[in-house]
Amino acid sequence: MLKIEQISKVFYPGTVNEKTAIEYIDLTVNDGDFITVVGSNGSGKSTLFNLISGTYPVTGGKITLNGKDVTNTPEYKRAFTIGRIFQDPTKGTAAKMSIEDNMVTALHKGMKGLKITLNASKRGYFKEELKQLSMGLEDRLKDNVGLLSGGQRQALTLLMTVLSRPQMLLLDEHTAALDPRNAQIVMDLTTQFIERYKLTSLMVTHNMQHAIDFGNRLIMMDEGRIILDLTAEEKQSLTVQKLVKMFKSIKNQEYASDEDLLTT
Repeated sequence: MLKIEQISKVFYPGTVNEKTAIEYIDLTVNDGDFITVVGSNGSGKSTLFNLISGTYPVTGGKITLNGKDVTNTPEYKRAFTIGRIFQDPTKGTAAKMSIEDNMVTALHKGMKGLKITLNASKRGYFKEELKQLSMGLEDRLKDNVGLLSGGQRQALTLLMTVLSRPQMLLLDEHTAALDPRNAQIVMDLTTQFIERYKLTSLMVTHNMQHAIDFGNRLIMMDEGRIILDLTAEEKQSLTVQKLVKMFKSIKNQEYASDEDLLTT
């Protein structure tokens, strides 16, 4: 379980450029939750992920993961238990390493004092896991990842992250840079893996229809705050138009991002 208590983030405090990006957020993510996160540009979505993953230190508040206070734990240590996939497909893999070398590194993530070796048994395991992607990568174990397409790299990143069995999975607009076909493939794989391995997940998306269709909860952010937190039951009858109407009734203003409304 992830518990966020009154966290805040202020950039450039005490200067003329001071900006409050996150303002006293409380959020409890239960084991097995798959929460989609929406909000217009600048609403605080990515900053929230950066605070959870340890990329940015919090200005105030507390972050607890499975009962352990990780508020001041550095990013590299949180990476042992928190998996994060970015929008850029090149960020999750090492381009100059082979597929099998990337996978063995992911498999041993967080394990200290172990010599990383490749053998026939491990290669067989990788082949079987790669078959789930339906991209033919099981026959390309020795190919450098830099030879793969963006969709293939993002699917591989997803699989590698799942193999490390993270306590928390952060999906940071992980299909936004892909063409529609590959975006759908990666999204289908995402839901399969989350369900199969019962992963606790947060997914930022600009696709408001995806936010409605996927997951068991939906939260909407605006100006560094969570302004909506909808359950699976509340999502069942939800449409993009209804979601925008909820935003308008809370904020008394139009939703700022046409991109989100068009990506449906």
